[in-house]
Amino acid sequence: MTETINRQSPIQQLLADRRPEWMPQTELPLVLRFQDEAAEESQMQRLGLCDFSGLSKLGLKGVEAGDWLRAQGVDVPDSTYETRRLSDGGWIGCLGKNEFLLESSLSNEVVPELNRRLRPESNRLLRVERQDASFLLTGNLALGVLSQTCGVNFAEASPGRLILTRVAGVSCVVLPDFLGETPTYRLWFDCSYAVYLWETLLEICAESGGDAIGAGVIIAATLP
Repeated sequence: MTETINRQSPIQQLLADRRPEWMPQTELPLVLRFQDEAAEESQMQRLGLCDFSGLSKLGLKGVEAGDWLRAQGVDVPDSTYETRRLSDGGWIGCLGKNEFLLESSLSNEVVPELNRRLRPESNRLLRVERQDASFLLTGNLALGVLSQTCGVNFAEASPGRLILTRVAGVSCVVLPDFLGETPTYRLWFDCSYAVYLWETLLEICAESGGDAIGAGVIIAATLP
């Protein structure tokens, strides 16, 4: 299965209406920035919302899924809700017994390659089509946004461990983490709710001085 060309984010029009600068030289529908670099860096550290729905994703399940991934050189989580980094900087998370969600980084290397190699031959190894939307909520005030929209106390959440919950009424898989010293929360959810959840979270962010940010500032923050 090859990667879809000219994909669009489920909130493509909402992003386009803000007249952003798009990521160059990539088929991924990702915004590079909405403002200048300094403004976006400040926004990221305070309170930002970034759309990563365009990143390549893959779902796998079945009793042979973990072994197949290991044979491809993937560091597979040992237990449910644990995560590991992919070699390109993306993520793999264990959603349940023998079920995994993978998302490549902006370099878009691992998931497309796994898609090319994958040849399921029985129900012992099944591809699960993942059309999830994914957002990244960042900043020192991000916890306040989640406290308004979710019943989980993320102040006590373990970084790198998945949490299945509802955010503004939408079922989400949430991954608490850090980007340097900046708290981040990655959300995966059904793409049919993307417009609603983007508008809802962005409105709440705006009340605390937050705004949309592009992927460029995230890339810059991960560089050594």
